[in-house]
Amino acid sequence: MKKSMIVLVGVLTFVFGVVLAQDASAAFKFKRFEHCPDGLVSAKTCECHATNSRHWHYCHAGQYCHTYDGTCHK
Repeated sequence: MKKSMIVLVGVLTFVFGVVLAQDASAAFKFKRFEHCPDGLVSAKTCECHATNSRHWHYCHAGQYCHTYDGTCHK
């Protein structure tokens, strides 16, 4: 009886740990940043969005955001 209770507690702890870890990773996965202006990026990280579509990329400081196609280049 004691062993089955220990196993049950272990299984429940594992299941709740996995559920909490998935919630935390989802928050990181879908983090949004401000939109980059066209040209040289001065923000640490921002989103370069194309003008007439839903296409975008993450840009980092020192890169150039091209809003005509939503890409970043050095």
